[in-house]
Amino acid sequence: MGRLIRRMIQKKWDGNTRRDAVRLAAQTPPQGVEVREGLPYLDDGHPMHTLNLYHPVGVSGPLPTVVDIHGGGWMYGDRHLNRSYCMYLASRGYAVMGMSYRLVPEVTVAGQVQDVFASLHWLAEHGSEYGFDLSRVLLTGDSAGGHLTGLTACVQLNPDLQALYQVEPLPFAFTALAIAHGVCDVYRFRLFTPLLDRALTREYLHLLLGRPWRRSPLRGHVSFEDTAPGLPLPPILVIASQPDRYYAQSKRLIRYLDNSPFPHQVIHWSRQQSERATHVFEVGWWDWPESRDTNDRTLAFFDQVCQGDFP
Repeated sequence: MGRLIRRMIQKKWDGNTRRDAVRLAAQTPPQGVEVREGLPYLDDGHPMHTLNLYHPVGVSGPLPTVVDIHGGGWMYGDRHLNRSYCMYLASRGYAVMGMSYRLVPEVTVAGQVQDVFASLHWLAEHGSEYGFDLSRVLLTGDSAGGHLTGLTACVQLNPDLQALYQVEPLPFAFTALAIAHGVCDVYRFRLFTPLLDRALTREYLHLLLGRPWRRSPLRGHVSFEDTAPGLPLPPILVIASQPDRYYAQSKRLIRYLDNSPFPHQVIHWSRQQSERATHVFEVGWWDWPESRDTNDRTLAFFDQVCQGDFP
């Protein structure tokens, strides 16, 4: 069963690779943005240890920073996947960084967190050279990248998690988080029948935590509900939509936040508002009116937090 499920997972992401290539080729990217591509954040020659920087043309001075962690089920994608989305954010007056990170099964989620931290340490060292203001930082991610966003924020605030994931804390703080359609509960996938969902969850846990996952030291320290309690997290924005196939994950995260002390806000799209507001729509199709509205509201949330006006 495990091999069959892994083949199903790989087939799904192979299909996404083809569809995303068609989508990206057909899109007209946002204008007025300078893009620096393929900068290495580690000097080991690994193609996934690279990042892109985005900056609005003709705008000088340090700009508020957005760091984007792409999604892709932890096993697909790279810094190119969210290129147009990052360009749109930059066109609105922000300095944006998006990194590649190694994928499962090459590494577990620990290796991915290590890569994210390595890219952020690079930004801490070099960001000022490219106009990044690291006193104002929005960390955002979509789908699996939303999970990594929450996990990264928690690791940054917890020395025990830093030791577990073998990373050094960053010399700057995250001002706000934005989790878009985040798959933040890795212990419960609900997509098919109960039997298939249990098999899918088990195989993903092997991929993310290592085999056998039940004996992994990461077990119990990987989902947002595992790692967030007791931490002084910054304000969190959750982006959710009813037509999203993974909507149950967003609902669980919102319910958890509603019953927590964490300051948060929700952007929610119902089916009545838009049937095409599917999984990570605002990232994949930046030029839709629904996407522009969502992304502008995300940046307005970030601005509000920076100005100290968030409730």
